[in-house]
Amino acid sequence: MHFLLLLILRRRRIQCEQQRKLQLLALCRIKASIRTCNRFVASSVGDANESSWHNLYHGDHDGSFVNATSLDRQSFKVLLQEFSKHYVVSSGPSKIGRPPKMTYKSTVLGLLLVFYTGTADAATLHRTLLKAENALATALKNLVDAHIRWPTKAEQRLWAQAVEAKEPLVRNKFGFIDGKNYTVQEPSKIDLQNAMYNGWLHAVLITGVLCFGADGCIIWMKHNCPGSWNDGQMSHAFREKLLDERKTLREYGVTADSAFPSNARMFNKIVTPLKVGNLERAPISTHTALIRMSAAITSIRQAAEWGMGAVEKVYKRLQLKLPYNQSRRAL
Repeated sequence: MHFLLLLILRRRRIQCEQQRKLQLLALCRIKASIRTCNRFVASSVGDANESSWHNLYHGDHDGSFVNATSLDRQSFKVLLQEFSKHYVVSSGPSKIGRPPKMTYKSTVLGLLLVFYTGTADAATLHRTLLKAENALATALKNLVDAHIRWPTKAEQRLWAQAVEAKEPLVRNKFGFIDGKNYTVQEPSKIDLQNAMYNGWLHAVLITGVLCFGADGCIIWMKHNCPGSWNDGQMSHAFREKLLDERKTLREYGVTADSAFPSNARMFNKIVTPLKVGNLERAPISTHTALIRMSAAITSIRQAAEWGMGAVEKVYKRLQLKLPYNQSRRAL
């Protein structure tokens, strides 16, 4: 009985294979009977000017454009003007070479910004993204408004006045500094693993320090450092800049959280809320004033927390594990 069942199944399989071959032969015969010359034309796949990106780029809803690219239309056009000088479309209509996936430079820049604000895999568009990132890096270097720069003394006074208007107890403070960590892929080499491993957080990280001005712009940063480093190691150059009276007004400085390293040399240059045990060691007569000052500093430095969170909320790719290769992370 079992042998008979196997025989029936084998016969059915042979019949199915024979039928499939006959169908293929029939299709080949039909194709051979068509004598006209056929070709694939570009109009069959639609016009690039009718794509979703084209509708977004030329549409009238600014909120959607900002959400997709992180820039408003005017800022995008300024960046596109500089980006176009450095991104070359090497092939296209009437040109030799492998056809690109897109021929409009506005589409390339839009793709790159959407890639940064999203979490899509880069493998499919690796060639386009690599060229676009190199062009964007050069374009940003040539745009003065995109530079991270130390504020002038006039700007320091203006920003300090804005901070004091918010919290009258906090005077002569024009910025907010804090550390920031990002997870990275675990390196294959033991030495790199040890350098990037943060024992306190039990994770493989890169770390850095960002300082925001009162206007919301980044005025100083040091990033892409091994996760085993602390804020004191990374902020040495920042503290030297605060102490340099050629660059920073006397008695002017920034706020930080209680964990940020500070010492007597940085008195009144970096102010922090009260740490555990500070209040108990102070005279009782000063407790009320210290608590009020600590609360005011905490209120002001929330801007740094919001700034740190805003960066990765806009550029969601930072929430993924970054490449452990430093040169690739730097793009």
